[in-house]
Amino acid sequence: MTKLGFAFNFNIQRCEIEVGDEMRIISEGYRPLIALFKKYGLKADCFFSGFTSELLQQMDPELLDDIKAHKGKNFELGTYTYTHPIPQLLVPKEFEMQMAKGLELDRSILETETEGFLPPEFAYSSEMGEVLSAQGIKWFVALASQIEKGLSQRGILQDPYEPCTVLLPSGKTLIAVPAVYQLPDTPARFFKLMMKGLLPVDTVIEGVRQFAAAHPDGVLLFKRDAETIFIDNFNSGFTGTLEVMEEFLSKVSALEGVEPAWIGEVAVATPETAEIELPDYLGNTKIETFTEGAAQEIWELTKAVRDAILAGEAAGMDEKILQQAWDHLMLSHNSDGRIGYWFSEWNPGEHQVAPSRRQFVEDNLRAAQALLAQ
Repeated sequence: MTKLGFAFNFNIQRCEIEVGDEMRIISEGYRPLIALFKKYGLKADCFFSGFTSELLQQMDPELLDDIKAHKGKNFELGTYTYTHPIPQLLVPKEFEMQMAKGLELDRSILETETEGFLPPEFAYSSEMGEVLSAQGIKWFVALASQIEKGLSQRGILQDPYEPCTVLLPSGKTLIAVPAVYQLPDTPARFFKLMMKGLLPVDTVIEGVRQFAAAHPDGVLLFKRDAETIFIDNFNSGFTGTLEVMEEFLSKVSALEGVEPAWIGEVAVATPETAEIELPDYLGNTKIETFTEGAAQEIWELTKAVRDAILAGEAAGMDEKILQQAWDHLMLSHNSDGRIGYWFSEWNPGEHQVAPSRRQFVEDNLRAAQALLAQ
């Protein structure tokens, strides 16, 4: 029977929303999403950025407590870095620190030792894999298309919609669990199109039915932003996003041939998986989005701050000052405050950065600069 899973990444630092206005995301996005999964008895993996956990603890601790209370019933918890950076723009030490801070907050706020990771923008490199393994991550989510490439390189005929063992240069391994962006007879990005009222729910349900028939031992893993009910309404003006999500969950929960599952269950359920080297992947977002146009000035400042911190370390600068500078740099990493122009081929120009969201990034970079100039 096909395993049906949902991966929701929680990044409350949405580019379109002003700093301080995040309660809209919580009340119109997170709360209805959590309520629907409880209502229909489905399983979802929730991947929190550490910054999101911190803000939820301050702004809506009841929601956070509700999610934790339903851990092992409707939800399992995974990690999503500290501030949702673009991994391919980080040097290895920055990625290590992003992961370490995120995992630290998972333990202190979510009260769990997370073993699963959802990479921002599905980015992956063997260097990232080594960091994940060293920090106790056992499995991560990858695009099925990337897993298919890894299988093809080794001449393995396994279904790409089943977990694979990823071989790392060090000899260590991770489990990669595939996520899908397309179903039979549906366009790419079908989930987002459905949530914006541009694709009928029944078309997606028929795609799920066909997928289950074609991949009876496979994994059908949907990945979406946890803010989807709110943000897909906000960006499109379509007012029926909540109703669309409820219709979809009510129908998919009644389908035969699919069984709700958490990603961790899938990752450990198959004792023998194909071994592959997963190709490096820069992610779903083009690098130019964060380095060119309106983003170029902040990107140049980021590199200057990072270089100054590394130079300070080499020169033996005070460790307390360096740690504070690193903290500011990590806070500035948030990708949503860095967008210059959205280079998406399927929905160009969709995301516009709120002025205070951009200012948050710049303020933290300037704060790091001021510390290092002491």
